[in-house]
Amino acid sequence: MRPEPLPPEVPPRPRPPAAPGGLARPYWKDLLAMVALGCALALVVGWLASERRAVMSLEPAARAAVFRESWEGFQRLCVKTREPALVPRCREEARFLLLFPECQDTCRELARALR
Repeated sequence: MRPEPLPPEVPPRPRPPAAPGGLARPYWKDLLAMVALGCALALVVGWLASERRAVMSLEPAARAAVFRESWEGFQRLCVKTREPALVPRCREEARFLLLFPECQDTCRELARALR
C-alpha cells in the first residue's frame, strides 16, 4: 500500500480591505437603515398631526360638544375611580384631550399628570 501524496498547500485568502472610515460593512446599509428610520419617524409625526387637524377641522360647536363628552368621560373613568387596569386607556384619553384648544388649565394639569 502506497501512502497518498499530501495535497498542495493552499495559500490563505487575502482579506478584503476595510471600508473607508473603518466601517465593517458597506456604507449603503447604514444609509438604508437611516432612511428607513427617518421614514418611520415621519409617519408617526404625520399621523399625530393628522389627528390634530381632524379635531381642528370640526365646527366650533361640534368640537366643544366632543370635548365636553370626552372630558366628562375622562373625569368619571380616570379621575374619580383611579383603577390601575384603566391606566393605558386613561393615557390615551389624556392624549386625545390635549388635542383640543378647549382643554385649559385643569384639563391640561390632569391630562399631563396621567401621561
